[in-house]
Amino acid sequence: MLTRVTDAIIEELIDATCGDSRSRHFFLHALHGLVRVAKAEQLQEMRLDVELAAGEISRPAGCDSDSRAPT
Repeated sequence: MLTRVTDAIIEELIDATCGDSRSRHFFLHALHGLVRVAKAEQLQEMRLDVELAAGEISRPAGCDSDSRAPT
């Protein structure tokens, strides 16, 4: 039984696009990996936002608060 919304969405995407079991297996693992990376990036951004709000780190000169571009 699927308990996470992302699991259900991934299954629906795979059902709609993949016919053979090899493709299904590949895309299942690729999409789950993508979800894990997105969660890690979100957690990293949240930690940075908390540090900025708490004043634990200072922004370099010339950096604006809305900058999300990778360095």
